[in-house]
Amino acid sequence: MVPPMSAKGINLALNDAEVLARAVIQQIQQGDPSLLDNYSDECLSRIWNYQTFAAWITELMHSAGDASHEGEFRKQIARAELQRQFTSPAANQLFSELTSGVS
Repeated sequence: MVPPMSAKGINLALNDAEVLARAVIQQIQQGDPSLLDNYSDECLSRIWNYQTFAAWITELMHSAGDASHEGEFRKQIARAELQRQFTSPAANQLFSELTSGVS
């Protein structure tokens, strides 16, 4: 597990609980197990998306601030990636979606 730099652990847990609650209610009230059957697929795709984001942002922050972490070249690459968040609407939109949990 990658520690989430964006503190998404509680958000992910709450989302999983909501998905599970809806699935259990549907099973009990309608006898339909489809949401329960799809629970893992629905939750795991979101979790892996955030794990990928957390690994990327953690690596980026470590590399951008300290050249001894991976060298001056990687530091400058990381800083360019961070700068892109302020200059590219597309990069900023993706970062915002991943940070807020939209995607």
